[in-house]
Formats: sequence, C-alpha cells, structure tokens
Amino acid sequence: MRFEGLIPDQTVAVLIDAGSGVVVDDLLDRSAGEYLTAVCLTHAHLDHYESLGRAIRDGAPILATPSTASILEDVLAAGKEYYDITETDTVLERLEACSSWTRLVEGLHVHPVPAGHAPGACGFLFAVRDDDVYRTVLATGDFTRRGAAGYPGLPTDLPVDVLVLTGATNSSFETEATEIVESITERVLAGAPVLACTSALIGVQIAYWLGHYFDQIDEHVPIRLAGHVANVYDQLGYEVPSVKSVPVFDDPTQFVANGALAIAGPEVPVGGSSARLFEQLRTDANAFVLQVTGGGTEPVTAGQCTTTASVFSNHPTREVVDEVVAAYDPVHVVVVHQHNEAADCFKDHYDSYVWATDDADEYCLFDRGGWQGPPWVSERTVRRVEANTDTTGHLLDGISESTLPVPTVGRTPSVDLSEEGLHLDGLDERFQQTEPVVDTSTSSPPGDTTSQDDSSETADERSPGLADIERRLDAIETRLRADEFEARVVDAQDGVTLLRLDDEIDGVSHGDRVTLSLELVDR
Repeated sequence: MRFEGLIPDQTVAVLIDAGSGVVVDDLLDRSAGEYLTAVCLTHAHLDHYESLGRAIRDGAPILATPSTASILEDVLAAGKEYYDITETDTVLERLEACSSWTRLVEGLHVHPVPAGHAPGACGFLFAVRDDDVYRTVLATGDFTRRGAAGYPGLPTDLPVDVLVLTGATNSSFETEATEIVESITERVLAGAPVLACTSALIGVQIAYWLGHYFDQIDEHVPIRLAGHVANVYDQLGYEVPSVKSVPVFDDPTQFVANGALAIAGPEVPVGGSSARLFEQLRTDANAFVLQVTGGGTEPVTAGQCTTTASVFSNHPTREVVDEVVAAYDPVHVVVVHQHNEAADCFKDHYDSYVWATDDADEYCLFDRGGWQGPPWVSERTVRRVEANTDTTGHLLDGISESTLPVPTVGRTPSVDLSEEGLHLDGLDERFQQTEPVVDTSTSSPPGDTTSQDDSSETADERSPGLADIERRLDAIETRLRADEFEARVVDAQDGVTLLRLDDEIDGVSHGDRVTLSLELVDR
C-alpha cells in the first residue's frame, strides 16, 4: 500500500506479509521517491513470512503481534530446514512487537486487530490523516470470525473506509475440524497409540482443542508435544490440561504409548520429530497416524499402522465474508489472494467499489478530490456507492486508544470450543460419559454408615457409566472385527512360510498387506 503526501517528495510504502517470491525492488519505484516504511506480518504461516529476509529494505521495521513476535525465531529456524528462508538474523533485529496504536510516520498510524485463523494472527487497521479527518484502511490478512486456540476472531465494529479483504473461503472447515477431533478421540480412547503430524501452529491448536475437550468429558489422555510444536506451545504460554511439551528429546519412545496422543511436525513424517515418532509406530498394527496438512503435500502411507490424512484450512464461509463486508460498509473492497473466477465472483456484489484484479498495476483509491472508483465502473455504480456508504471520514483529535479504541490481540481465559468451530453435540453424543446410577434404595446398618458411604463413593468414582462401557467395547470391536478363514501352513524353504487358504477371499489382491491373528486348529 502506498500513501502519498505525508512526507515531502517521498511516498510511504507498507508491505503486508511477504510470502513466496515477493521481490520488493520490483514493487518500489525509486525514481518516484518510494521507500519501504514498514512490513506488517499478520501471522507465522509459511505463505506469509517465507520472503521476509529478502523483503527488508530502507531500515523498515517488521511489525507483528507480541504472540507472533515471540515465536518467529523458532519458526524461521524450523523453516530453514525445508524452505529458502534467508537473513533470519536481520529479520529478528528488525522485528517489533506491536500491540497498540503505532506511529509509522507523521499522519499514519497502525494497530493490530484480532483475526482468528491461527494463534496470534491479526489484521492491521491503518489510520491516515487527511487534513482534519482520518481515513481508515483495514487489511484483514487471513481471518475467521471464529476464535483460534483461545485467540478471538475478527471484530466487525471497526470504522473502515477501505477493506483489503483476503477472499479465501472454506465452507467445510468446521466439519473437517470436528472430524479431526473425532478420529483422534475414537482411537485414543480405544487404547491405541496415536500420532498427529502437523505444523507447529496447527499442532498447538489441536492440542488446545483436545486437551480441553478431554477435560470436559472427564477423560485423562496424555498429550505430548514434541520438538518445534512444543517450542511454539511454550513460547505462547499455554497451559492446557494433560498437555506436556518436550522440545528436545533423545528417546522417542516416551511419546508413544497405548491410549496416549503425540503431536509433532512436520505435517508429513519424512523428517524432524514426526519422522522419529513415526518410526516407533510404523510396525504397530494398533497405532493410528493422522497427517494434518495445509493441502498440496502427499501423505505417507507405508507401514503396518493405520495412516490417514486431513486438510486443515481455517477460513470463513463465503456467507461470513459477505456479513463482514456488510458490517463494515466500506467505500472500497480490495480482494486479495483470489484470482480469475474466484475473484470475479466478488465483483458488483457489494455496495462498495470492488477491486478484484489479476494485474500488478497501481490504482488510486483516494486523492484530494475524494474517493476514486475503478475506471471500469458505471455512473450507476458510483451513485449506488455514494448513496449507500459513509464517505466523510472520521473526525478525531489525534489517534489514541481513547479516540479510536481497537480490541487487542490476546488470548481469552475462557474456553469455548463451539465458538472455535467444533460440533460438540455430535462429539458429546459419541464420547460424553453418562453419570453413574447410584442405588440408594437400601440404608446402611447402624454403625457402618461412614465406611459404607466411603466405599460407595470410591466405587462410583472408579466405575464408568454403561454408555461409556458400551462406547469403549464398540471401539474395540471395530478394530478387532474381521472375517475368519482357515489356512494350511506351507514351508517354502529359505525362511519363507506361506499360508494356503482353503477358500478364496474376495477384495484382496496380490501384494496387499493384511493383519493376521493365528489360532492353531489341528496338527
């Protein structure tokens, strides 16, 4: 984004995020006096920080929320193992934690805004002085209205003249997130060792969900975080029930146990902590390995353990995006991170000037003459926008928390898993323990009241309800259910033993792997 007229003979340029392939020198016109004033980092996902080291210019600071700033060193160090991350020392030197109104230059201030999506993520609200009023620009970054591991979602009660809107959507995230929790819960409560392979921030979010959910349904399931996931969890200051972080370890066997969950990265176990833990479970037919990816990676399927994969893409539905735009009622909507048909569907959809272009041209949104619409819009569109939006700006006596209050990006102490997108009704129906029934129809003999009550209380505390017993038996039965076939043992010599089946089995082909349970019928 460019802001002219704030500094004589210089254009103030602000970069929002630096994902893959960002070349700042191609974006700045030095002959026109353009200099990089600041980089605003919305969150610590690879597609937003990968080019940070190559984007540093002109002594510009890198602004991020305190949470993102606290984990960035570890995130960059982990990313260097797999991606082209450069100049990490310089990035960390320029990094500034931003939690309130911050002056970039005279007449331009910025404030981080909660954005959901991922732990510590934010948007950035800019306030630009225009004579005696301020114009505001909100860059949402990736956002959700849902919370993310205790961090609140995007608020909709902000004054916004220009909305730079990340248009990425996902209509099925809540179902996918619930299925992740459900599949892990089902296997771990059935007594299986479970490994979730994922990136650090997603791993922290899954640990937050499951730790609190197990606590709510009164199930004690050890959750152990390994390596990079553990580091990020610790640096963000989480304390979730039953979650233990182990950033550095020599013995991977400490993470794998029946009825326990381990979470490690990367998202596919081909290196790092997740590969070390996967090797412990590869030959365990009872083990369950879930690879939670951001999409675009091929999951590992080798081994005797059960392996599966899920995609984790935390974005709002299109309906929520429309509600956000309606709530802000901006003059301009600039759609980013969408191209071709995905971008075109936003055009002429709001009572605002909508910019959804695929080119790299520079467009003016406001000059001293007022708001400027796209050159391709009709006079009818101009009249509609001017009639339905507030174009007057904001009369403020300076910028401060009192004149323009903005919510801070901080974790809330209360836990609301439904608000984060989990369908708790369905989960509780499957996994919630019922209260045990206590028989009070007979009274204790005199003199034995105390011991009888103590004994009864202890038994009740240890005894699960019938529904819980049935659930556990069903889970075990699901894993053990199989057809029985008789076979004759054949010694094929050279250490090879074959089983010759008496009957043909449908649905099995040469080279398939099967699990056998042997029982000697006769000799």
